[in-house]
Amino acid sequence: MVSSQRVVCLGLSHHTAPVAIREQLSFAPGVVEKTLRHVKEAGCFKEFAILSTCNRIEFYACPLTHHQPDVFSEILDIVAQTPGADLEMLAPYFYRYETMAAAHHLCRVASGLDSMVLGEPQILGQVGTALRLSEANGLAGLVLTTLFQTALKAGKRARAETALNRNPVSVASVAVDLARRLRGDLQECRITVIGAGEMGRLVLKILKSRKAGHLTVMNRSEERAVALAQRIGCDAAPLDRLDDALAASDVVISSTSADHVLIGTEAAAAMRERAGRPLLLIDLAVPRDVDPAVANLEEVLLYDIDQLRVQVEASLDERKKEIPQVETIIAEELDRFATWLRETTVQPVITGLRRKAEAIRQQELERALRTMDSLDDEAIEQLQFFSHALVNKLLHDPTTRLRQGAANGEAEQYTILVRSLFAL
Repeated sequence: MVSSQRVVCLGLSHHTAPVAIREQLSFAPGVVEKTLRHVKEAGCFKEFAILSTCNRIEFYACPLTHHQPDVFSEILDIVAQTPGADLEMLAPYFYRYETMAAAHHLCRVASGLDSMVLGEPQILGQVGTALRLSEANGLAGLVLTTLFQTALKAGKRARAETALNRNPVSVASVAVDLARRLRGDLQECRITVIGAGEMGRLVLKILKSRKAGHLTVMNRSEERAVALAQRIGCDAAPLDRLDDALAASDVVISSTSADHVLIGTEAAAAMRERAGRPLLLIDLAVPRDVDPAVANLEEVLLYDIDQLRVQVEASLDERKKEIPQVETIIAEELDRFATWLRETTVQPVITGLRRKAEAIRQQELERALRTMDSLDDEAIEQLQFFSHALVNKLLHDPTTRLRQGAANGEAEQYTILVRSLFAL
């Protein structure tokens, strides 16, 4: 029997849509909340949640009834109200899942198996945020709450019980990991990042998250360096002060778009001598910012982007080895969710059975008490207790069998039988 609880998922992601398409459905937190309020006011769904990240937008919904027609069309009507959204253009990029397929997809998302970067950790918090926003707007009922909690548990187990996200798989994160391995505690290091572009920003962000000590960003445009420094929370300096800054640095990570070498052998040798300690240079630029001959200098360590990419590929291979174990975790959590979902199918029957039994108990007890005028309050209380206990004992086995039947996929037969036997 199919569960009476139906969940649908409509979405698009980096797997199905290029960035130009995803940009049309860029849901900032304010837009998510506005959309949720609209859904609540319209009353078109029993439960509703929106998972929005830079690489995906997904709508999870529980229809008002199991057989509600055109449920995906109703979600698309909501999407159509997003400013700039062209449904005709977007239509080919959407994917659709129902109930257990939707649950399996969300568990893979929360575990990092569906991410652009395999195992990336941010998605777990984003799934939690989607649930919290749905709750705050009164749209997270029992089904979506249980579904999202199942996915969150799968994601947490994937990270705790496997090595899925223990190896860095981006050039920026590998660069920072390399600096930590070669220089030890980054809190004690003076680190200079050359370049205020996307790579430089990402490197600074990772360094900040690893609680690196003194950070300086340098850029040909001082204004851009200052703006980035203010966002990250570090120092900024113009590129014409490069020699002074590098002489005071323990680690230099360069990622500019310059078409010429910024650091040659003479400059590197002078920096090393002025600093009086070994120098670590990590060159992420293409073309390179550091002359390759610098690697021949004593007490200078130079790594370029090709060397780091080897580590990225090795780390990604290590993460891929964890996929089967993560899939096993997901399967275990989905089994629990499926069992819970099947049991909800018989819950209305159990509720009806107990409600009818309680009505009969009260009716017969009142009838009996009318013939026992001499009973005191204590005796009446004892009769109340006895009748409650009797009904509970009589219903224990039938309700247990109902739940077991649901768990074994026999909910339909048991439901029909009980409804017929007890005239529910």
